Amino acid sequence: MSGEGIAGLEATIERLQSLPGAVADGLARALARASLDLQADAQGKLSRGVLQSRTGALRASILATVSASTGRASAEIGSDLPYAAFQEYGFEGIETVSAHLRTIKQAFGRPLRAGSERIAVGAYDRKVDYPAHSFLRSALADREPEIISGLEAAVAEAVTE
Repeated sequence: MSGEGIAGLEATIERLQSLPGAVADGLARALARASLDLQADAQGKLSRGVLQSRTGALRASILATVSASTGRASAEIGSDLPYAAFQEYGFEGIETVSAHLRTIKQAFGRPLRAGSERIAVGAYDRKVDYPAHSFLRSALADREPEIISGLEAAVAEAVTE
């Protein structure tokens, strides 16, 4: 070969060098879509009877976060409420209840003359057997095939562009 390069070599090298960025961008977009869908599914499970909703605070606390940096993309869906894990995983064991004041309105089945009274309750242990009410893990299991196919499609699209 006399000074001439291989036809299209520079374009091929440029394309190969751009692949990691294109794949990472595609994966970040696919993760963002999947995490929003997963967030909506988990919130929907809480709306449709996994738990008896009182205030909607648990449903409203479920957030999706997507992080993307050079060569890396991740998504997190969860809640920062202290009782979210208790609901998701359940609990079986001994719980210590601290001393507190309780308001009573009746004693021995009869109403109190004063209407109500506050009494001191000492600390005690109680056995808890609370079943899991999965809303995050079950939503992920329901969406798993769709998430995987979305990620595979994002990689395929980045590679074939």
